[in-house]
Amino acid sequence: MVIYLGDKFGFTISLMAFAVIIYMLVSIFYLYVAVGEHWNLVLSALLDSRVHGAIFISISSALLVGFLAIVSSIPVAYLLTYMEIRGKEILETFLIDIPQTFPPVTEGLVYLLMFGRFGLAYTYAAVIIAKFYVSAPFTISFASRRFREIKESGMDIIARSLGAKTSHILTKILLPLSARDLIAGFSLTWARAMGELAATLVFAGAIPWVTETLPVLIYLTSSESPQVAIAASVITETLSIISLLLFKFIVRRRY
Repeated sequence: MVIYLGDKFGFTISLMAFAVIIYMLVSIFYLYVAVGEHWNLVLSALLDSRVHGAIFISISSALLVGFLAIVSSIPVAYLLTYMEIRGKEILETFLIDIPQTFPPVTEGLVYLLMFGRFGLAYTYAAVIIAKFYVSAPFTISFASRRFREIKESGMDIIARSLGAKTSHILTKILLPLSARDLIAGFSLTWARAMGELAATLVFAGAIPWVTETLPVLIYLTSSESPQVAIAASVITETLSIISLLLFKFIVRRRY
């Protein structure tokens, strides 16, 4: 790619691009600068049992949501790819696009009204339910796109002509060829689940070692115990960065 800086329009485009890049990078890494010389406070906060609980709830729930997202995305992606049903594009919008843009706090209230009567509110299950809705669409989107690409290649048609059943096409063609996309979807789902706040806070509450996640802890302690909030923020951001980079590295090494 060649950028012609001598061209005024090209220079302007490049300048705008660099401005956006700088803005995004500063937004990510400024937290480490803001900590400054107070890393001792961050390290001391790491010894707090409440922080340990938030770390455990956040990581364990995000991993479980990521696993459930992969399991659920496979049949949904298959349906969206092969089933000729009226209004499929609208259905896909409700399954993928709307959950990613729907106000999480509203969804938390919906779940509170829907499942509160069954005793699910303010439980660990509530954390999973709230996180799944806003996070799983990433994996569903990746799986659906990849399944369509495989269908367009005609490999499944050739397999069917040779007598392959749906189970064979799914296990021998679709899943092996979609492994990278499923891993990518899992990584984004995991990161989104780690950062979920509003729906979790409304539906699951903030019970230490039960439902209190790192984002909830940050929100509740930002004014009363800023050092705890900063420590939790550093942990959350670092885990997200490391996990996403690690998943990309694994995918590149494997494929």
